[in-house]
Amino acid sequence: MRLPVGIKTFFLIAVMTITTGNTFAQERIRILFLLDASLSMTNDWKGGTKWGSAMSGVIQIADSLAHIPNVEIGLRVLGHMYPEPDKNCHDSRLEVPIDTNTVKQIKKKLESIHPKGITPLVYSIEKAAEDFGNVSAKNILIVVTDGEDACDRDPCSVALTLQKHNVILRPFIIGMALPDDMANSMNCMGKMINTHTASEFSATLQNVVLESISRTSLQVNLNDALGKPSETDVNMTFYDTESGLIKYNFYHSLNPRGLPDTLIMSPAFAYKLQIHTVPPIVLENVQLKKNQHNIININAAQGYLNIILKGNISKTAALDRLKGLVHKPGETQTLNVQKINSKEKYLTGTYEVEILTLPRTIVHDVKIAQNHTTDIEVPAPGILSINKTFEAYGGIFIVEENKMKKIYDLRLKDKQETLALQPGKYQLVYRSKNARTIHTSVDKDFEIVSGGSVSLKL
Repeated sequence: MRLPVGIKTFFLIAVMTITTGNTFAQERIRILFLLDASLSMTNDWKGGTKWGSAMSGVIQIADSLAHIPNVEIGLRVLGHMYPEPDKNCHDSRLEVPIDTNTVKQIKKKLESIHPKGITPLVYSIEKAAEDFGNVSAKNILIVVTDGEDACDRDPCSVALTLQKHNVILRPFIIGMALPDDMANSMNCMGKMINTHTASEFSATLQNVVLESISRTSLQVNLNDALGKPSETDVNMTFYDTESGLIKYNFYHSLNPRGLPDTLIMSPAFAYKLQIHTVPPIVLENVQLKKNQHNIININAAQGYLNIILKGNISKTAALDRLKGLVHKPGETQTLNVQKINSKEKYLTGTYEVEILTLPRTIVHDVKIAQNHTTDIEVPAPGILSINKTFEAYGGIFIVEENKMKKIYDLRLKDKQETLALQPGKYQLVYRSKNARTIHTSVDKDFEIVSGGSVSLKL
């Protein structure tokens, strides 16, 4: 087939794009064209018909794609098997399965089709999921239509479902002289582009396909305090800003040259990027430039917090219950729950650490610096064992500024309770559940030493 100059130019650009870089050259790209062949596609379209422009445009693009490795194409058509009066909402069929070397089949099939039915658009998009199957690849759906769904179904929900299940990327919808309100209502389906002339349609189809197979890359620099991209080994999540769906998950790494790895990503979305540091870093509305290597610089200097237990503890089960709640000064939101005798990474800055001892220990003004480890020492608690011969109401108190402060309630049904308490003086106040008078209340004073143990019998 002789190609027009514009298509030849597209072909050259596409070949250059697909063969640049080993990573992208190995990516499998599968494109399904979904063409509207309803009766309205026979309407005049600047010297021809809408169907004629759609058919010739797809044939020319398919012929160009045949020369590009790792690209597979297929064809589904709707509205071409049953006449319009039948109003058949299942008038859709996969005419050419997605595969390599399908150009001749696509051309032969399109030339034999005569538009005559309605537009079961949503049903056809649903069937596209089955057309792609469970093949791991970059799956692209390109829809060409001159009307909205004729069967009173919501196209937004089905397109979102396909994306949510990673069947396809955000679909491209190319409209052919759609009314503005109709085109706007279809924006939720994917990337909607409305065209009004045959030449505009041809150029749009070329651009959409080129965008589908283009090599757009991204490098995320997690910069340290000196502005060098040395931080790494952290998860990154990319969300589609519009739908909120997770599109990519990567664990950041550095290549042998010490630079962040290059990611191959679709430029079809505006992304929200979340770096899962502590606390997390969030970037809104990240937009990639097509066919370019994009670089994002993020200030992510980090250091370490080491929570150390000073001394020994007699029961490891009690140690497992000791954790530190890390939050920003003056804020209650917990950024991380860190175990005792562990070291974890945080963004540089100032924090407060609340140790879940009884009573709780709060460490203020904890500073985390670049590549530095900040140590916090927590005195080893002592162990209190309470053995009960009856059910009792009660609590453990400390005296602060001549005021009783309760730090623990006894569990009524438990016959034995074991607690890890910080060194200090305490008071146990209790009364039997079955006691008839308040005067049976009992006070017991006791002292806990670091690493020691105390047993009380009720």
